[in-house]
Amino acid sequence: MKVGYYNHTADVSGAEISLLTMASNLWENEAVMLGPEGELADRARAAGLQYAVVPGYRARLTRNPLKLLRHAVGMAAEGRRLAKLIREHELDIVHANSIRAGLIVSLFARPRKLPVVWHIRDHMPQGLVGKFVRAVAARSASSLVCISEAVRQGTAELADKSARRSESGSRRGAPRELATVIHNGVALEHADEADREADRVRIRRELGASPDAVVVTIVGQIAPWKRQEDAIEALRLLLARGMDVRLWVVGEPKFREENIAYAERLKTMAAAADLAGRVVFTGFRSDIKEICRAADLLVLCSDNEPFGRVLIEAMGEGIPVVGTRAGGVPEIVTEGVSGLLYEVGEVRALADRIGELIAQPERRLVMGRAAYDRARSKFGIASTVTKIEALYRELRPARGAGPRVAIVHDYLNQMGGAERVVSSLLRMYPEAPIFTTIADRSRLPADLRSADIRTTWMQRIPGINKRFKWYFWLYPIVVRSMNLSGYDLIVSSSSAYAKGVRVPEGAVHVCYCHTPMRFAWDYGNYVKDMELPALVKKLSSFLIAPLRRWDAANTAGVDELIANSSIVQERIRDHYGRQATIIHPPVDTGRFDRAGAEERAPGDYYLVVSRLVSYKRIDLAVEACSLLGERLIVVGDGPDRERLARLAGPSVSFLGRLPDGEVERLMRGCRALLFPGVEDFGITPLEVNACGRPVIAYREGGALDTIRQGLNGLFFEKQTRESLARTLLGFQSWTWDSARIRAYAAGFGEERFEREIRSAVSAALSAREQPAASPAGQRKEAVV
Repeated sequence: MKVGYYNHTADVSGAEISLLTMASNLWENEAVMLGPEGELADRARAAGLQYAVVPGYRARLTRNPLKLLRHAVGMAAEGRRLAKLIREHELDIVHANSIRAGLIVSLFARPRKLPVVWHIRDHMPQGLVGKFVRAVAARSASSLVCISEAVRQGTAELADKSARRSESGSRRGAPRELATVIHNGVALEHADEADREADRVRIRRELGASPDAVVVTIVGQIAPWKRQEDAIEALRLLLARGMDVRLWVVGEPKFREENIAYAERLKTMAAAADLAGRVVFTGFRSDIKEICRAADLLVLCSDNEPFGRVLIEAMGEGIPVVGTRAGGVPEIVTEGVSGLLYEVGEVRALADRIGELIAQPERRLVMGRAAYDRARSKFGIASTVTKIEALYRELRPARGAGPRVAIVHDYLNQMGGAERVVSSLLRMYPEAPIFTTIADRSRLPADLRSADIRTTWMQRIPGINKRFKWYFWLYPIVVRSMNLSGYDLIVSSSSAYAKGVRVPEGAVHVCYCHTPMRFAWDYGNYVKDMELPALVKKLSSFLIAPLRRWDAANTAGVDELIANSSIVQERIRDHYGRQATIIHPPVDTGRFDRAGAEERAPGDYYLVVSRLVSYKRIDLAVEACSLLGERLIVVGDGPDRERLARLAGPSVSFLGRLPDGEVERLMRGCRALLFPGVEDFGITPLEVNACGRPVIAYREGGALDTIRQGLNGLFFEKQTRESLARTLLGFQSWTWDSARIRAYAAGFGEERFEREIRSAVSAALSAREQPAASPAGQRKEAVV
């Protein structure tokens, strides 16, 4: 779909920054920006967004009827120009970025049957004007998107009103409320610790703060309702208490003369003798994230902040915040965990809160880490875009459904990394059915148990879930029997047979390859632990050659191959002669959210969490720890357990399978996870990293993609107990930064996976349409 984002002003503040961030990160839809020429246009074009110019008109509320009439005429003229552009660009939805923009679209520019979204980024006006605005919204808006619950409550009776029926198609399901809350999203990027420290040193030098000085910053448009004066008065109180504090006031006055006058008054306050040199006015800054890295905490003093985007930017850089207990702020800040709150205008309380954190640097550090986790788990831009685009699909069900998607997986009778990929794909494409050979819902997580899973006739074979590997010779026939007719996009998750499905003519097939088929390309290791008679294993080896030919031929028909790691990319190149894109699997780092977890010092034990099968090489960990007398806890079960128990000394304990909560507790308390096998990727090491603990891994396979020597773990060089034992001895001399380890693991999260998969899918769809391009080489951009 084409979505037109209309902004009535070219000036840029928080609302416009949020709009640009959202429009730049759309997955399914094409954005067309509509607004006046100026700063907004410059930023949009720099971000690669299409921008159509609508000459703006600055209307002002007034009691003068003649001026009011003139403003109405001016807005109507702007609306006519906007309506023309909406028709020319063949937009499917118009998304107005403010209340005023919504009025202009709804009153003067809305073509018949076109859905209109009002993005309510400020509190609704009161009195007669407020009644008028709500009346127009009730009659014409398809949806009101409120940036916080506080803003939604201000829409009064509209908050509980059902949305009117879409004119572009019938609405499915229960009636939807007209007003919905979708928090602003922030593009939160992980910065290396060295880069963060470089930014801190550079900006402190630029703004005249010593490396050890405590710096408080307040960021935002300079305006009376932002109450920067409270921060200055709080600084005066803190200095009087003998605290060495600096205040950076970041921002500039915009839009109104009263804001300019207010800025001058703030500078006069800061020039007082008791504050001399302690307050720095930076003016407008585009490097807010870097400013936050250089500060120690951020304050927000606003009267009734509708949301508080800057809070998320600061929290996302790991610094705690102090904000007013008003507006949308309490929806962002968890009191006492990721920040502190106080009542609006109570300067002494503000000073007390800042003073608490200055006096307790360790608490400030812990709170900053919790703030970091909350910002990234709750307020990332991916979450906002997902909700916005779901709303768009509902508004335009007739045209906005996009390609029909089918998900295909080898088999769903166990739970591991491959099945987590299927869960992520289902979240991306919630209406897609999952085609698979067999399934055991009792062993799947809740989201997959309730999914539309379509199995084959293999499901009726007695005992199939227990002995599914015995039928390796049958799967090529079975997957070809799956009926995928009517689907435009096939997304397969495969370590064996799923990429061999029969794809409808004209459909696009994207395969996420966990590894090339092990039976065909790594027969010895595949059958090593299978309980098959030796004769059967020998006879099965004769199937290798034809199965390799079948696998290679089907892989050649895949439009886009994605490898889950470098070693799998290498195998794809060796076996299939094709280049694959690497997209690492999703790691649910959010389940290890430290905000509610106990901070623990490392214990006296090493840890293994694994299925106990021979190729995992758990024997190396058992023997090395037994040799050194180091305590080792082994979590997991499998056919190799008895042999491992015979190898183990008294310092090794086998706990079997444990509940997730108990495994997490052991992860948080271990010295390090031992990872001695060669894996295609390896999610468990990153889960341990998400708990703040390092990993000791064999330098081979997927570990090469995830372990950074000295940052989140160590390598041992040879796959022997002696090599691992030497690394264990050397491990004692290393120090580990839990916060850096957690931050590194966060870079492998689910939002990142979904973003990269969508990009790969869109590229594959666009490439399929390339042959239909015009002689000039132009093509229609496909989206998904």
